[in-house]
Amino acid sequence: MRRLLCAFVALLMVPAVVGGPAQAADRSIGEKLDDTKITTAVKAKLAADRLKNLVNVGVETNDGVVRLYGKVPTPEDKFEAERVARRTNGVRDVTNELRVEKPDTSPSASPK
Repeated sequence: MRRLLCAFVALLMVPAVVGGPAQAADRSIGEKLDDTKITTAVKAKLAADRLKNLVNVGVETNDGVVRLYGKVPTPEDKFEAERVARRTNGVRDVTNELRVEKPDTSPSASPK
């Protein structure tokens, strides 16, 4: 009787063990696809407003948290990039690591 009970319990656990990792892997892949979708959407929105110089802003997404990095010419551009990212569907939070650096306009920087 005890053997029968152990066999029954073992059979009940097999679907949970077999289905568990596969479901976790599917969820992980889905989350990665969602992060890729968010990154693409944020980049597209930043590139759409070419007058703001936000085309070169780097964007990474991990678990719905967007990280902005790189350089922008003004504090307003930094704020605008974060605003655009926060308004994108699926974004849970934004880490704004953008640095404000004026473009180099010295005479030595221009081509001769």
